[in-house]
Amino acid sequence: MAVDGRRYRGAGARRLMPLLVLLLCSVAAPTHAERWRVTPTLGVNETLTDNVFLSSSNKTGDLVTAISPGIAINGEGDRAKLRLNYSFTEQLYVRETGSRNHQNNLNAIGSIEAIENLFFIDAYGTISQQYLSAFGAVSPGGGNNNANVNNNSVETSSYSLSPYLKGRLLNWVDYLVRYRATTTSSQSNLTNDLNSSEWSGALNGSTRWSHLTWTLDAMSLHNDYSGGRTYDASRYGLNLAYRFNPQIQVSLIGGRESNDYVSLQQQSNFTRGLGVLWTPDLRTKLAASAQNRFFGTGYNVDFSHRRPRSAVTFRASRDVSFQPPGVGNTGQGSNYDAFYSIIAAANPGLPANDIAAQVTQLLQDRGIPADGTVVNGYLTDRPNVNNLQQLTAALIGARNTVTFIATRSEQQNLSLVNGLTNNYSLPDRILQRGYGVIWSHRLTGISTLSLSINQQRSSTYILNSPETETTGGYLLFSTSLSPNTTANIGARRVVSSGVTSYTESALTGAIFHRF
Repeated sequence: MAVDGRRYRGAGARRLMPLLVLLLCSVAAPTHAERWRVTPTLGVNETLTDNVFLSSSNKTGDLVTAISPGIAINGEGDRAKLRLNYSFTEQLYVRETGSRNHQNNLNAIGSIEAIENLFFIDAYGTISQQYLSAFGAVSPGGGNNNANVNNNSVETSSYSLSPYLKGRLLNWVDYLVRYRATTTSSQSNLTNDLNSSEWSGALNGSTRWSHLTWTLDAMSLHNDYSGGRTYDASRYGLNLAYRFNPQIQVSLIGGRESNDYVSLQQQSNFTRGLGVLWTPDLRTKLAASAQNRFFGTGYNVDFSHRRPRSAVTFRASRDVSFQPPGVGNTGQGSNYDAFYSIIAAANPGLPANDIAAQVTQLLQDRGIPADGTVVNGYLTDRPNVNNLQQLTAALIGARNTVTFIATRSEQQNLSLVNGLTNNYSLPDRILQRGYGVIWSHRLTGISTLSLSINQQRSSTYILNSPETETTGGYLLFSTSLSPNTTANIGARRVVSSGVTSYTESALTGAIFHRF
């Protein structure tokens, strides 16, 4: 059944089974009740917008009520862990009653040690709003639970189940054998479902020279798009690592990969590369590697540095991807990660759950979203080479808090051109750039005023190609009504130009309660 270009495509059993497995895995082992926390939640959000359909002309105003019951589960048993956050949002429109809709939002990750020190199972589930086109409308209120009717946004679910074996052989070799099955589907007939299966294994060992270690790994991957091709890839490799001192380690990387990403037949090539790990002190870390790949140079860089009340991270990578980063992402957000590292460093003996609670409370009190994503990507129906760079910074003051994020993402399709091998140096790459800054000022012990500005731009390298640029400014007053109840009122102004053009002004108000 199709409604406004959308259709329900996920069979209930297939969607629920991975989540049920996740929950069963997390409660199957004996647990200590005091290490588990179940928190029902309820949120009500009002949005008065002058452009509910994000239209470039004939703007329509409306008052939208969003009612969001939810539940959060956090816990760790003797042999099981679970972090789950789920909410169901019903959107009610005073004027455009036919636009009533509901949205799900899920972020869950769990694990179980099924056989002690041998057999383990990991599982995750996510439901989020994803974009269909890089040049379509960007939702002013964020991708999830947005009051505006955005035909460029679609609810997307992803579930994964991964059993694996790990242990030690001969007291000097660690082994890992893993299988991972993943299914991703969207409620739109404009995009494809994706089913993936992957086998992987690794051996890690030491040598008679204490500073020299080695890793031998292999992988086989099968991806099946519901409305397109299937893609297969395999690789194996050897990594030799030498630690010169506690601060510096250098690696030599070699191997062979094979895939049919740019041809109807499997194509193989050797890979060679270098890696370095630099940890000059407990506050600074740099891990970087680069290899020659079938698409050119692939690399991965991860740098972090923190001070007592600030943190900076930089991440860069160039690799093959099958869906945008938001699909299947079980992280709690870039802002959450930045503040977690600051609070964890200031409280070295504090348990992880207590640190997480402090971070969550800080973000809520100061009106800062956990996820500061400014470039969201878009759903695809084929593999891509994704070149990504992201800089994140956070600063905590006595009364002021500042976060900054800048992202650059360049995506190149890997596909066939007229039945021939794809030339991935062609200029039809899509470039997305964005930044976001949030300044938060504590007015009183329970109230905060925050101002945020963000911008996202999508373009290509083709001469005179169109682009879309969206810029938004947001003002938010947040206060605590009780230990478990928060409220906020806000205003925003969003301007989009290019392929998708619109302006929107809105007033918002919300109340959120944890039971």
